[in-house]
Amino acid sequence: QFIEAARNLAQVAMTQQTDLQHRLDLVTRRLMARRFRPEELAVARSALDDLKTYYASHPDDAKKLLSVGESKRDEKLDASQHAAWTMLVNQLMNLDEVLNK
Repeated sequence: QFIEAARNLAQVAMTQQTDLQHRLDLVTRRLMARRFRPEELAVARSALDDLKTYYASHPDDAKKLLSVGESKRDEKLDASQHAAWTMLVNQLMNLDEVLNK
């Protein structure tokens, strides 16, 4: 359920916002009711870059990840980008601040 929820929130961010900062703001405001502090933003950007690199070179893993759950994904979104955003959101959903909010 966490993966499917992360995938759906990632999809909302990707379809409603066009740039990285606004996407991250959307996600963090929904999960933590605040924006990232500068030092957190740097960590999130680095993690997202690593995830994008991984899924760009492992398209089958991206497809497997995005197939988790019953809800359909927006097929117009690039699978490797969507998978990277899904895993970033999943990481954020597992922060103590989010789980104890």
